[in-house]
Amino acid sequence: MARDAPDGVLIIEIGITLGQEVVPPSSLTDLAVLALARLTTSSASYGTVVSYTVPANNAAVLKGLEIICSNYTLGQFRVTIAGVVKFTDKYLQAPFNPAFPDVNLKAGDVVLIEAKSDGATSINVDGAIEGKQVS
Repeated sequence: MARDAPDGVLIIEIGITLGQEVVPPSSLTDLAVLALARLTTSSASYGTVVSYTVPANNAAVLKGLEIICSNYTLGQFRVTIAGVVKFTDKYLQAPFNPAFPDVNLKAGDVVLIEAKSDGATSINVDGAIEGKQVS
């Protein structure tokens, strides 16, 4: 019985040699992503509630979003993931928190939650973006 693997599983470690030097294996570093912000607006134009941009030389995994509004009858929302508008001009009736089955993002990809009001009445919108960054 192996100590570092289940029975029946063979573990193979691969080493790389450049010239006479052995290159040690590198481990990926996962960092939690939790972008949280609030937008207070009375504008009839979209404003950014919260956004997250995957840093250069990294990747990320989107796990979920959350949108909460002080007045759901006035707030309209738009969500964009990696340049693709998922929905726009949508009214919500309650807090919205879609979960994603591990959406992979590459360096430079942006996750964006935006909101707008009716042009006269102020609303507060809280947004959160959850996931992990892999470097």
